[in-house]
Amino acid sequence: MDDVLLDSQSLFLQLFSKYKGDQEWEKGRALFVSMNCRDPATANHSVVVAFIAYHLTINICLTSCHAERMFLAGLLHDIGKLSMPDYILKSSYRLNIEERTLVVEHVKVGHDVLKQLDFGSDILQFCYSHHERLDGSGYPHGTTNQSEIGCIAAISDIYSALRLPRSYRSNCLSDKEIIEFLLQQDDQFNRNYTYILKSFLNKRSEIPKERKALIGNSNRRR
Repeated sequence: MDDVLLDSQSLFLQLFSKYKGDQEWEKGRALFVSMNCRDPATANHSVVVAFIAYHLTINICLTSCHAERMFLAGLLHDIGKLSMPDYILKSSYRLNIEERTLVVEHVKVGHDVLKQLDFGSDILQFCYSHHERLDGSGYPHGTTNQSEIGCIAAISDIYSALRLPRSYRSNCLSDKEIIEFLLQQDDQFNRNYTYILKSFLNKRSEIPKERKALIGNSNRRR
């Protein structure tokens, strides 16, 4: 198993142990378990999104959002995919226009589900923003006005999408290749945040493998 997935799962266990009994986190756990039962690949993607969002928030030193809540937001950002049929959710072929429309709708579905379950506005914003792009080419609204949470969501989501294997492609990109891709697309992704991600990934690569899972404990400040 990829070490970034292992470290993400380790942080998952740490945080859910810390917040055991907290209503919002317990609801989040239940939704994530449902996603994992339905499609483990999407669940793995989500936990890596959560891991990257957590560390981006710490390293950017934001005051507008908190790292642990960004972890929960990343974990739930794709929950709307539960509404998609298997032939789309687990597809290994190129989708047609109608199928693509259903994929786009997962953002609003997820947002509405989380809102009905009374998750916080920061988590709703993360969910609604993870496919938006700074140049307006994203969805569902094609907005160019990305918040700090939106920028974190977009970069965390694309990192995980490129880093882990997917049913529709066999190759995965390395951390270096992902950073190069993000910098080439700096009209879509916040360049400063990309450099912060690069710094975090470089530091992480220098840590002995058996200690990587401890990053979350040593860096957690929020």
